[in-house]
Amino acid sequence: MSIQFVKYIVLVGAILSWGFSIQTFAQKVSLTGNTSNIMLKKDLSAKLDLDTISIRKFLYGIGAVEDLQGEVLIVNGKPIVSELDKNRNPVWTETWDRKLIFLVSAPVQNWKKIKIDRPVANRKEFEAIVFEYAQKEGLDVENGFPFRVKLIVKEIQAHIAYLRPETAQNFSPHGKKADDFPIDLENEPVRIIGFAGKTAGGRFAMPAMPGREASSLHMHFISLDFSRSGHVEDLKIEAIWQLCLPDKNF
Repeated sequence: MSIQFVKYIVLVGAILSWGFSIQTFAQKVSLTGNTSNIMLKKDLSAKLDLDTISIRKFLYGIGAVEDLQGEVLIVNGKPIVSELDKNRNPVWTETWDRKLIFLVSAPVQNWKKIKIDRPVANRKEFEAIVFEYAQKEGLDVENGFPFRVKLIVKEIQAHIAYLRPETAQNFSPHGKKADDFPIDLENEPVRIIGFAGKTAGGRFAMPAMPGREASSLHMHFISLDFSRSGHVEDLKIEAIWQLCLPDKNF
């Protein structure tokens, strides 16, 4: 065996080893509209008719209704719209008949289920765990990936974004916060659907604003019977929980 051949084998091995060490699984995440336009440019106009989505099988997504009057969660091809009635009581409807300012979505047929036996004191700890396991699974943690969670939550603080007409006409983040309808859960089994990414802030998660850094995660909860849903602000977990990430082997 010649010295040049040996060098060639070593070089090829090094290249292959280097290539596999940086390989990531690029889960396709689609985005229409973005949170920077909503929160910073105050653009609440519709960007998408929800019922024009043709490929719905295995689809997961999170979105906001035109004029920020409601939110949408899509779970395995099933849409749940969270809104308020004229008395500002919450109403949940299964429908594709809405115009959206924003939608982040991804089709996922196969999920890898990961048992997590670690308590979570707050959103920041939860986010760190989600990114930790996504990194281990080789997902695209920069641009974004979807995730699901199955758990009995100790506490959840959530809301439904539903602006009063006067707030929509003179929009501000402070006005939105005042109009959010709060939802608090305790010791309840729920599912969480979310999207995360290091560059999510201003795209599909909250952008950086005065006194607040950009978020890397956007998630909604859904009750087991699909009767209630909302945008998760914070949470606390004490029991064992299950994190589901897109399975790159399929």
